Amino acid sequence: MSHSLNYLFFEYFFWLETVAGSGSPESGPELKIITPMKIRILFFLAFAFMAFNAHTQETLTSKGGYTLDANEEHYYIFVLNNRPADLPELRASITKYIWKHYPKANLKITQIEIDGELSDVPLLHVQSFPNKAEALAFHKALKTDHPDFLHMGMTVDYFPVSKTNFEAIVRSKSLNGYKDFFLKNY
Repeated sequence: MSHSLNYLFFEYFFWLETVAGSGSPESGPELKIITPMKIRILFFLAFAFMAFNAHTQETLTSKGGYTLDANEEHYYIFVLNNRPADLPELRASITKYIWKHYPKANLKITQIEIDGELSDVPLLHVQSFPNKAEALAFHKALKTDHPDFLHMGMTVDYFPVSKTNFEAIVRSKSLNGYKDFFLKNY
């Protein structure tokens, strides 16, 4: 959004400079007339633009760079203990839980390995829920049902994540800040 706002600001600045005046007949077309009012408008727009960018950046920074879109497709992530020996058993248990409680949801489980901070932390990625509400319902059901696979000692954490935020996690190769974002926004 910031990029498109930058473009609009400079496009408007160019337009204003062009429309500012083509000079008087005596001075020729080369001289542009910028009146004090036009200068005030330019300064106001520049200040408003900088303030908006600062607010947007502050908001993203305070949220850890994550965004909230309740209507966006969501995934579910199980953060596992360092390479559990019984990973196939854990995956099978989650699959059975999904088949039993969500037979029509068409959810798929994939093991994800990410470099960086998460290189020793395998993730199980459940794909996909149509929106935040559906993913959160799955999360609450896990909390209520207490399925056996959560008591096997292999799952460190689990939570829903939007498609955009999942992509941000993969790009940054880190879960830093996401848990706080999740607790505040879900």
